[in-house]
Amino acid sequence: MKSSDKPKRQYIRRVRHVPLGTDNFLSVLEGLEGGFAILTGVLVGLSFSTLDREILLIAAIVTMIVNAFNSSAIRYSTQHYMDEVDGHEKRKIWQFYLLPSFTEFFVYLFVSTLVILPLGLLDSVVAGISWAIFLTIGVLFLAGFYKGRLLRTHPLRDAVELTFLGTLIIAVGAVAGYTLSNFTL
Repeated sequence: MKSSDKPKRQYIRRVRHVPLGTDNFLSVLEGLEGGFAILTGVLVGLSFSTLDREILLIAAIVTMIVNAFNSSAIRYSTQHYMDEVDGHEKRKIWQFYLLPSFTEFFVYLFVSTLVILPLGLLDSVVAGISWAIFLTIGVLFLAGFYKGRLLRTHPLRDAVELTFLGTLIIAVGAVAGYTLSNFTL
């Protein structure tokens, strides 16, 4: 039997149907990860320089708005660029480019607001930041687990992975804040 006579191996492509469609679902996940982890990392980092609630809240809100816009702009340009490169540019700009971008923007704003709430509501700034960290880690774990269940992959692995990455982002914020507050020229 020649090698050309052997039956070719066929691969089964698993199609996953996710809520909101693939692009919007990805935007929600990216908004969750970015909204929680980045803002919490910035809050933790800034807390090494000041524990003034007003300054931390203003810095957090500015960071939240700028990062939400940045994430949505990157989402738009990346999706559009990839479609141009592949030669599959979409005619429905609203549906395929703007809607996922707006989804990520609003999810980012909503999630970031949840991170800021403990800082604004609790009497102690340290307690507010601590609760923001716990909230971030918990929500990232749940989001990773949900993603893994939804995609029928490895829920626990996905949960640990997303939690680990978010924790690293918070740690980078802490190290940067500590370094800049203690070793400035």
